[in-house]
Amino acid sequence: MLRDAREASGRRSAASRLVDAAVSAAVVLVFWIPPVLGLAPGGDRLLGSCLALLVGGAVLLRWRFPAAAVSVALASTAVGWLLSATTDPMVGAAWCLYPLALRGGSRERDAGSVVLGVLVLVSLVLGVSSSAQDAMQGVVFGLGAIGVAWLLGRAEAERLGAVRRAERQQAEFEHVRREAAMAREVHDVVGHALSTISAEAAVARAVSSSEREELLEALEDIEHRSRSALVQVQDLVRALRRRDRAPLGGGGNHAAALRELVAAATVSGLEVDAHIDLPEHGGEAAFVATRVVQEALSNIVRHAAAERCELMLAPVGGELVVRVDDDGVGIRAGGSAGSGIAGMRERVESVGGRLTVTRRLSGGTRVLAELPLEVRR
Repeated sequence: MLRDAREASGRRSAASRLVDAAVSAAVVLVFWIPPVLGLAPGGDRLLGSCLALLVGGAVLLRWRFPAAAVSVALASTAVGWLLSATTDPMVGAAWCLYPLALRGGSRERDAGSVVLGVLVLVSLVLGVSSSAQDAMQGVVFGLGAIGVAWLLGRAEAERLGAVRRAERQQAEFEHVRREAAMAREVHDVVGHALSTISAEAAVARAVSSSEREELLEALEDIEHRSRSALVQVQDLVRALRRRDRAPLGGGGNHAAALRELVAAATVSGLEVDAHIDLPEHGGEAAFVATRVVQEALSNIVRHAAAERCELMLAPVGGELVVRVDDDGVGIRAGGSAGSGIAGMRERVESVGGRLTVTRRLSGGTRVLAELPLEVRR
C-alpha cells in the first residue's frame, strides 16, 4: 500500500501541480500578504515575508517532501501567528498534511486518526458555539483543518489498500484457475494417451507371431499416439512457461479430433456406435465436448470392462449435448468421483453447462453433458 501511494504521488498530473500552485498563491495572497504589509518596516516584515515564502514553497513541494513540507508549514504558520504576520488558520499546513496521511503506516493511522478525529469534533463545537477569543478560535479551526486533512488522507489510503488487496486476490485466483486448467489438460492428454497405448499394447501382445502385418500395424499405431501425446505435452509446457492460460477455446479441428478418439477406442477393442453432429462454429463448447468424450472413452477403456458404447453428440435447442453410454460394470454406488470426472465437471461448469454421471438401469454408465453453444464470460 505504501509503495502504491508513493508511485501514485510520483505521477502527479500537470493539473494537480497547477492546483497546488493555485493553492500556494491563494494562501500567501489571502492569509500572509495583508498582515505582512501591516507590519512595521524592518525585521518583522522581512521575517514575515520569508515565512510566507516558506509556506508557499511547502505547498508546492508537498508530494515530493511530505514530512518536511508539513513541518515547515506548521512551524512557519506558528511563528507567523506570534508575529501577527498571518491569519492562516493552518490551511497551508493542512494542505501539506494530506500526502503524508496518504503515505502513513498503520501506527500513524491508528494513533493519528483517533487523536485528530477528536480534534475535528472539538474544533466544530468550540469554533461554532464558543465565545472564546479570536486567537483561540483560530487555533481550534486550524486543528480542525489539520484533522480533516489527515482523515481524508487516511480514508484515501484505506481505499488504495482495498483496491490493492482486491487486485492481489484476483491475481491469486487467476493463478489457481490457470494451474487447475493446466492440471486438467495434463490429465486428459497424458491419461488418455497412456490408457490407449496400454490397451493397444495388450492387443499387440495377443497377436500371434504368424500375423506379423497386424502386429506391425498395432505397433505403428502405438508409435503414432506416443508422438502425438508428446507433442501435446510439449505445447502445454510451452504455454506454462509463457504463463498463458491452459489452451482452451475454439481453435483446432474438433471433428477430426473426435474421429481420432473414436478410432483409438475402436483399436483398443471397444465397439463404438458414434453419432456425431458437431456445429461448424462450436467454439469453446466444441472443445469442452471433445474433452468430455476423450475422458469418457478413456474411462471406459481403462475401468469399465465394457464391450460396446454409444456416443451421441449433437446440438439440441441452444445447447450442445454429449451422451456416452457403455455396457460395462458401471460406477460403484457411493464411490467417490475420480480426478477425471472432477475435471470433466469443472470444464463443463466453466462454460455454464451441466454434467451428470449415472449408473444405467440396464448396466453400465451414462455420461451426459449439456453445454451452451453461446458461452458467456
